[in-house]
Amino acid sequence: MKFSESWLREWVNPNINTQTLASQLTMAGLEVDGVETASRSLGGVVVGKVTAIKSHPDADKLSICQVDIQSKEPLQIVCGAQNVAEGVKVPVATIGSKLSADFIIKPVKLRGVDSHGMLCSAKELGLGESSEGLMILPHDAPIGASITDYLSLDDHIICLDLTPNRADCLSILGLARETAALNNQAFEYPTFPAVATSNKKDFSISVDCPERCPRYAARIISNLPKTSVSPIWLQEKLRRSGIRSLHPIVDITNFVMLELGQPMHAFDLDKLSGSTICVRLAKMNETISLLNQQQLTLNPNTLVIADAEKPIALAGVMGGDQTAVTDVTQSIVLESAYFNPTHLSGCARSYGLHTDSSHRFERGVDYALIEQALERATQLILEMVGGTAHEITRVESTEHLPKTPIIHLENAKINQVLGITIAPERVEAILKLLGLSLRQQNDAWQVTAPSHRSDITTNVDLIEEIARIYGYDNIPNQPIVSASKLIPCLEQGVKPEKLRQLLTAWGYNEAITYSFIDPKLSELLHPGLATPTLKNPIASDMSAMRPSLWPGLLLSLKYNRSHQLERIKLFEMG
Repeated sequence: MKFSESWLREWVNPNINTQTLASQLTMAGLEVDGVETASRSLGGVVVGKVTAIKSHPDADKLSICQVDIQSKEPLQIVCGAQNVAEGVKVPVATIGSKLSADFIIKPVKLRGVDSHGMLCSAKELGLGESSEGLMILPHDAPIGASITDYLSLDDHIICLDLTPNRADCLSILGLARETAALNNQAFEYPTFPAVATSNKKDFSISVDCPERCPRYAARIISNLPKTSVSPIWLQEKLRRSGIRSLHPIVDITNFVMLELGQPMHAFDLDKLSGSTICVRLAKMNETISLLNQQQLTLNPNTLVIADAEKPIALAGVMGGDQTAVTDVTQSIVLESAYFNPTHLSGCARSYGLHTDSSHRFERGVDYALIEQALERATQLILEMVGGTAHEITRVESTEHLPKTPIIHLENAKINQVLGITIAPERVEAILKLLGLSLRQQNDAWQVTAPSHRSDITTNVDLIEEIARIYGYDNIPNQPIVSASKLIPCLEQGVKPEKLRQLLTAWGYNEAITYSFIDPKLSELLHPGLATPTLKNPIASDMSAMRPSLWPGLLLSLKYNRSHQLERIKLFEMG
């Protein structure tokens, strides 16, 4: 996961530098793969305002612009962009600016007209993969200001390599919570009040598989005006997180996913059939065209979101192309859901897909944030795009939501596992910083993990959390002391170690083969014997659990024979 350091510091801002922050996260188990700058050097690029335009006398596609950058005189710059217009504010690369290693701005003549600078697109500044014209800045952008200062490009992008159990850190919210705990700072959970709603329409949700989707919420937002691009600050936050800006509503759903960790999707209401959204399993040979233009024939075990006629999204993975939001969309259905990770795991991979949404849903999102995320996205859409929000329609199956265990944690157990004594007051402070609720009972606690930490289920998990925040560096190295006992040697029976010694002495090599094999090989060697198979194997020829050691040894024999080895003596124990 990539995230912007400045975005994180909007939530929690400890008095440490970037390198210390990266080191803290790594030592806490959130390994930092790398730290890079948010932008290349853009010295000499400033905010400018186009004050006048006239056509180039010798080139139909060029314009001669007068540009105010708060210098003594306006700059005359020849520009070929189609979206240049009088009054717009754009990034201006002045003479001497270095946009890349071999691209330095110099005074030039373009078809006989002097040009003293360059009006820039996002791509030319390295702030976008592609661009269809100049980068248009907001009307309140200060003329003459450094573009680096105006866009806060003096920032760092930190790349994390998270283990699958830490899905809670796939968001700015989760990282802020961790950073606050590591620096012993209080962290206030954000709250997003419900927006004002009106014009409730007939709209219903049905969930046929509550064990796979125990919570689903959606709302209509109507009267949307025609929109073009997202604000610069939103585009930049997405870019620094590795996501391309597409459409204001899509950008907002991606923003909320990065901010809170809750993937969301918006359907064009006018493209839906009927007034019901159904969460169900796909029907035999049902098809869907995805947003990436991929055509899928669905298997019956795939969870889909459907309207009255057809699937409109691959649940938790990707939306359908037929109901996609476009520039002419007037009403949307905005959805937010919790999908059971056990049932969703492997779904995207089975179709050759991997998305930001599936990455989070497969690891488990916070089911308590479903409606807060919906309110947050609604608030942003109303502020940036406009429209009218309708009431939330929700379906919930409480018995299928994850159960939060109450964990008994003894102070003596902490000291035994870590080998050091941590004051009970410090233990309580650490657990509360991580958002856990606890109730003290003599020298122990009854601890309940929050909804965003489904990976905490035992007292050893709690002790690991205490060690992480306390700091592994603060746990001293101590020699392990244990009593040595002589184990009686029985005269009857042969120990595995003895067998290994004998076989090795006779010239055999010990082999360790895979526990999973090709089902065809299993049937060939053990016909009629049923063997357990994996639903989500790493490869099709490693999907059946081996019924004996023979398959692995025979495959090893075959491999060595094919490499011209004549003398092969292998053994395996198991």
